[in-house]
Amino acid sequence: MRLAAPRAIASLTIILVCLSSPTQANPDPVDDSRVAWAYDTIVDSITVSGNRQTRTHVILREMETRPGQRLDEPTLVRDIRFLNGMSPFASVEVTAVELRPGHCALRIHVIERSELFVKAILPYLKYDFESGLTYGIRWNDKNFRGRIEQLAFTFTRNERRDENFSFGWTSPWIGWRHISVGARGNYFNRGDEPDEVSVLERTGLSGFVGFPLTESRIKFSQLQFVAALNKSRTGARYEETTKEISLSPLVGYRFDSRDSHVRPGQGIVFVTALRATYPLDDGHDVYYWLWNELRHFRSVGEKHVIGLLSDFQYQFGDFPDYSVLKLGGPRSLRGRQNGRFSGFHRWFGTVEWRYEVMPKKILRLPIVRTFDISLGLVTFIDGGIVWDDTDSFELENLRGTGGLGLRVYSPLRDVLRFDFGFNLRGSYRFHFGTGVRF
Repeated sequence: MRLAAPRAIASLTIILVCLSSPTQANPDPVDDSRVAWAYDTIVDSITVSGNRQTRTHVILREMETRPGQRLDEPTLVRDIRFLNGMSPFASVEVTAVELRPGHCALRIHVIERSELFVKAILPYLKYDFESGLTYGIRWNDKNFRGRIEQLAFTFTRNERRDENFSFGWTSPWIGWRHISVGARGNYFNRGDEPDEVSVLERTGLSGFVGFPLTESRIKFSQLQFVAALNKSRTGARYEETTKEISLSPLVGYRFDSRDSHVRPGQGIVFVTALRATYPLDDGHDVYYWLWNELRHFRSVGEKHVIGLLSDFQYQFGDFPDYSVLKLGGPRSLRGRQNGRFSGFHRWFGTVEWRYEVMPKKILRLPIVRTFDISLGLVTFIDGGIVWDDTDSFELENLRGTGGLGLRVYSPLRDVLRFDFGFNLRGSYRFHFGTGVRF
């Protein structure tokens, strides 16, 4: 059957989700010496100090520990790790104070990162051996209004004269309700004339809302809804261009049990989504895009973490010829050039072993004041495949790469990634990127 191959991959991913379960081990030591004596006592109150940029209730709502509950060690250790991994904070310390026998109060003290890194407009520079230099400016306020909201805009241009502009706002909470909302706009203009039909210009607007299915912060699940409106101009060299307007609603489900979004040591992220694209002109008929992603993290020692990633995308219906999916580059197969392989359907996976080289150090510097930094090493194996239809899905088309990487954790985009990847054909690639890959 036409859907046999994608169904097999989707089924395997779902089985992995069912078999996976978070471990209680901690990837790196969490200093709970100031609260260890209070485990199994009742928490009467929680107070926060040191927060000048972040609202107190924003910090408290991210914690699973609540007043009136019995203080649980795995839960509090998760809360400390989660708060320490949030972008506005350089460090978080928790102390327990005895109020009366069997009861305690928690005192949370945070050291916030300098606004120079959290809110400043910074230059954007990226270099790739194939596409050359990409440059521009980027502003990403990850603590807008002191509520852990994100307000961002980016403008970039590369040597091919492609231009990208985007802006957006997202909020993970409405009050104390874990309802997520967001909006985004983007513009793309291609600088050259391609040899095959491609998107030459695109303007898009989208809105997002997510409704929680659980109240738990540790095992959080959510239904997600997105609506996007796009106006595109497509074409190729020596051909007339075509204008298209489309509406794309999406429905998805997300489960997240990570103990940190930047540097997870344990937990699972499982996402599945289905998007339909309805042309509003005389273009293609409706077509669909299915996405399924699994990330799994497990501690195997105080400084060692194994990370697993599975990413599956499948299109069906009357999808246009230019909607190809790329494989190769820093986000999929490190050790292959960007977009080396292409097809209408794609799967890739990654296994990473992560090791902490230098624990977080907090430095006091002139002007920027607080600056925190830590270092990690990774070894990785990437594998993936692209195909156009069931007949072209053959295991001999599975591609693989391996390599080594360095991670610098700091206020500069949270993570700076340096990767060296190679493949069995003897070629290799160096990649530099920012932000969390998975």
